[in-house]
Amino acid sequence: MTKPYLFFGMLFFVVMHIGIAFATSLFIHSILAIEFGSILNITLSTVITILIALPIAKLLMRQTVTSRYLLVVISYIIMQTGLALGSSYLLSFLFDIEVGSGMNIGLSSMITFSLGLVVIILILYKDEHRGGGLPGEKSAPLETVAWSILGIFLVFATQVLAGLIETYLFGIEPGSDNTADLVDLANQFLPFIFVIAILGPIIEELVFRKAIFGWIYVRTNFLVAGLISSLIFAVIHFDFSHLLIYAAMGFSFAFLYVKTKRIIVPIISHIALNSFVVVVQVLLYDDLIQFMEPAAFIHHLIGLIN
Repeated sequence: MTKPYLFFGMLFFVVMHIGIAFATSLFIHSILAIEFGSILNITLSTVITILIALPIAKLLMRQTVTSRYLLVVISYIIMQTGLALGSSYLLSFLFDIEVGSGMNIGLSSMITFSLGLVVIILILYKDEHRGGGLPGEKSAPLETVAWSILGIFLVFATQVLAGLIETYLFGIEPGSDNTADLVDLANQFLPFIFVIAILGPIIEELVFRKAIFGWIYVRTNFLVAGLISSLIFAVIHFDFSHLLIYAAMGFSFAFLYVKTKRIIVPIISHIALNSFVVVVQVLLYDDLIQFMEPAAFIHHLIGLIN
């Protein structure tokens, strides 16, 4: 076993399984009413954690494409659940940062996403040299740069088109609750912007495009893989009134990945999209409001004149 995999094994079982243990402990407390932190609670959560760790260890030992991609998905789930809860309560315990506050959620997200990204990158270490990735020739460097730039406009256009369809065909009001919640958190804790704009897009592309889409694509075709991975991508954002927008974005990212065979291309497009939203709705919001007020007044006057 290579050194990166040895390091990954230690990181996964020490860090990620702490998240599993913590989530299990809370679950036992809420379901069975066994006091959190009691000997019985710790014993039960430890046993369950070990039982979960055994099949994960087998996946790690196999080192096949399927096992690697499944480990990526498992890591993402653990990252978003147990590890997020664990880091949140740890911050509350160590630094008295109230659970549920903007700072607590922001800091715990930064810790969780950073650890999760390290684990996922280690899982995918030299993935393509061991049979992973999409079949076919990768795009040349200049072509990759061109598609990275073009992909940004493609994703923006796809999002706008999907939004128009939702509004005028299905009567769905514009505005995403998921985006609004993230922007609100960023306003409360500004460093959270790094999670929204950088860490989140990288992790989501590695999970939903490289692992889920990639695994299904080599076994079916673009339409099937794109549909399944995009629907999962849309559902995981928990903004069900705008599933079409998220699914359409997922298809766009998948298209860029298939077109270039390089995961960096959809990552760049995803980062650009999220960064634009953050800049506009967090950093430039007050300036835009000041600009729009006189603009709206002038537009109203023109309407009266006509």
